[in-house]
Amino acid sequence: MGVCAANLRAKRSPVGSRLNVLMINMSSKTVGVIGAGTMGAGIAQVAAMAGWTVELMDVDEATVHAAIAGINKRLDRLVEKERSTQDQRDVAAKNLLVANSPDCFSNCELIIEVVVEDLDIKAKVLGNIIPALNSDCIIATNTSSLSVTKIGEAIGQSHRTVGMHFFNPAPIMKLVEVIKGDKTDIAIADRVAKIAESWGKKVARAADVPGFIVNHVARPYYLEAFRILEDGYATPEQIDNAMKQLGGFRMGPLELTDLIGQDINTATSRSVWEQLDRPPLLTPSSLQEQLVADGYLGKKTGRGVYDYSGDSPCAAIDIDLIPLGLNEQQREAASGFVRAATDETGDELQQYVFARILSALFTQAQHAYDRGVAEKQDIDTALKFGVNYPKGPFEWAQQIGKSYSPSLPGRGLGGG
Repeated sequence: MGVCAANLRAKRSPVGSRLNVLMINMSSKTVGVIGAGTMGAGIAQVAAMAGWTVELMDVDEATVHAAIAGINKRLDRLVEKERSTQDQRDVAAKNLLVANSPDCFSNCELIIEVVVEDLDIKAKVLGNIIPALNSDCIIATNTSSLSVTKIGEAIGQSHRTVGMHFFNPAPIMKLVEVIKGDKTDIAIADRVAKIAESWGKKVARAADVPGFIVNHVARPYYLEAFRILEDGYATPEQIDNAMKQLGGFRMGPLELTDLIGQDINTATSRSVWEQLDRPPLLTPSSLQEQLVADGYLGKKTGRGVYDYSGDSPCAAIDIDLIPLGLNEQQREAASGFVRAATDETGDELQQYVFARILSALFTQAQHAYDRGVAEKQDIDTALKFGVNYPKGPFEWAQQIGKSYSPSLPGRGLGGG
């Protein structure tokens, strides 16, 4: 396992393997990754596999050594599964170096900060590194919730600070959101987008707004599902099954909130809602917030929307169901929407759930576009590759056409 290239040059280490690391990577691009937790280690793996030298740093060297050992195990599994060759694995492993001082970042083209989501902490960590950087080194933050503009201002490097938001697990998830701060040089954002693409990622360009694209546009997928529960029209299983069976979603919205964590999902919803001046479509769910207050946070606590104590999950929320009471016009609107959206059919309740949730997503995507969050293609890319939606909202809406925009009962999109 190598130490940083700057130390190798300074100390002229007699260890042959370390010198070999340097020789192999002399012509490589170099990236510094600050933070060797799950996400930082994942990003380091992505870069190393793409042929970049990675200077990985954390609060102590033991943490970095442990992270690199974990990466090496994942690289071994890729070889076992025949998704990588042994030579590719060995080169990637040699690209991973332990950065034990800021000087290790002196030749980096790019720095990616992956520390706790706290502006003051990020500014302090980056402030300690900046004096060692080349003047043209790009400073990227993997923040998912903080303003890229404010981070750039806090470290006095607005022109070269950019958002580079990976999704977990970084080696598997294809999306990277590239976020230009208010004062970020456009050439910096362009270069980061090209780097991410060269690492095999799908790039979605976003403005510096709360939630960027994914955490901004995807909110109704969860919120509208909770509203249907609150309205008493369907059980959790009925809602999740409707979205999987009719829409082809890999996970239903409610089981997905249990996987994410009800506390995390709720906090993100409330943060985006507050920062966007409380738009009605993004109003947090009182039912979901009650789950958090009761400590039912999802899979990690054994109970959320579902109870995970048995052999298979079962709904942990009792719903006093009421009839949908759709009139003929509403039934035709929902069924017509489904016919245009999918080859599946479903019963009346499934059609209602699917049409209501998907229409809310379409509406939020249009709001995001109108606010200048991103171009339509970037929004589609973000939702397909960031949260694995079967189609992007604009792609799907175009398929359905303007003729089917159902007005349905309930407190959500078409609700009263």
